[in-house]
Amino acid sequence: MKKIFAFIAASCLSATVLLCGCSLPFGGSNGRDGVDGKNASAYDYYELAKTIPGNENMTIDEFLREYLNYSSEELEEAFGLQASINRSLRSAVSIAAQFSDGGTSLGSGVIVDLDKERGDAYVITNCHVIYNDGGYSSNYPKNVYLYLYGQDSDYNDDNNRFSATLVGSSITYDIALLKVTGSELLKKSAAEAAKFVSEEDIYLGEDVYAIGNAEGQGMSAVRGIVTKDRELVPLNISDRYAGYDRYTRYYNVIRTDAAVNEGNSGGALFNRKGEIVGIINSKSGDEEDNQGFTIDDIDGMSYALPASAVKRLYPLMKENGTNGNLSRAHFVVEDDFNKADASSLSSQNKIQVESKASASTWDSENDRLVINEKISVIRDCYGLKAGDLITHIKITNGETVVEDMDVTRMYNLNDTLLSARQGHTVVITVYRGNEKIDVTAQMSFSTFD
Repeated sequence: MKKIFAFIAASCLSATVLLCGCSLPFGGSNGRDGVDGKNASAYDYYELAKTIPGNENMTIDEFLREYLNYSSEELEEAFGLQASINRSLRSAVSIAAQFSDGGTSLGSGVIVDLDKERGDAYVITNCHVIYNDGGYSSNYPKNVYLYLYGQDSDYNDDNNRFSATLVGSSITYDIALLKVTGSELLKKSAAEAAKFVSEEDIYLGEDVYAIGNAEGQGMSAVRGIVTKDRELVPLNISDRYAGYDRYTRYYNVIRTDAAVNEGNSGGALFNRKGEIVGIINSKSGDEEDNQGFTIDDIDGMSYALPASAVKRLYPLMKENGTNGNLSRAHFVVEDDFNKADASSLSSQNKIQVESKASASTWDSENDRLVINEKISVIRDCYGLKAGDLITHIKITNGETVVEDMDVTRMYNLNDTLLSARQGHTVVITVYRGNEKIDVTAQMSFSTFD
């Protein structure tokens, strides 16, 4: 298949480019006017094609279609991805978080809300980018500076950075929200806000790219595919208690083979349309034995927090502000809390559910395998009966529908409940035997860090 590099980097195309009887006047090693066709680039052919009467205003797209037989799909692949990456760079930021003990953490972020006229913005990053409990003062930075693409070569240049304040953060989800107010630099910039993907699920094989401040060397883009749609990975973001299992959390993530590195943390993972499908937060790294020798060499295993959770955490943090406690509605479900959380929570008056994977089904329309789970209630509670299969959740605030979601995977349930607030009505649709029943659930709310 033709790729964009065949257009922008090819040094040799066929001596005569033909389509429908049309030809360009390069004639091989001794072409017309002495031009050596075998050394001509695609750019040479394009410029030459425009000299043919009637082609003066020919676009690159038209040239590729008419003379190189590029299909519409190949053009979309060639130019769509390039345009998406360049557009996404406008919403990406590098982050330098300065702590009172003198340390600086370098990471990445993505603009998710922007008022150019006022110079205001909200930026999402990882909690561990702006969190450091290794000192004996505040765990959060005294200064947070943001840098747009092309302005992150000198982290000490006041003219190329703007300040941000911390709105909220969550160790439980490894997400933090930053706010920018009245930035003159933002007002004059080409920055724009990125949008979250509207779909709840992401599938194996989807093309993705990550943009971030890899190794603190400035913004760059890397490309890959989704290699696993969901899994749990352990991560301890504590500096003071690194190596202690009791401080390890389990994060529900998407796996990708995009080559991310330190500094990419907090940056967005995008699909081909330039929509946020996740926030990069970790990768599998090498392990060492007690003598310092590498015993594992792991490549192509990077992880991103899924957009389906992050896009619901964002308004929750925005509403609560710096002084609010984050709280979520929840069932007690398998893997919903880490072991320390689960042991301290009473399951009384909480709905308990579990998920069991069933055979995957083939989605012929989209040529992909779809995993379906059986999400069942495991004890009687609030009108739900043990054995009920949960298939749908609807959250309303008076007459306003907040969420209306089919539940085919456990994460559909957990992520959707992040939108519930005190006073909302949550209706669970279940199959009880062959009967379909709607049950109004009384949700439990608990704070989380």
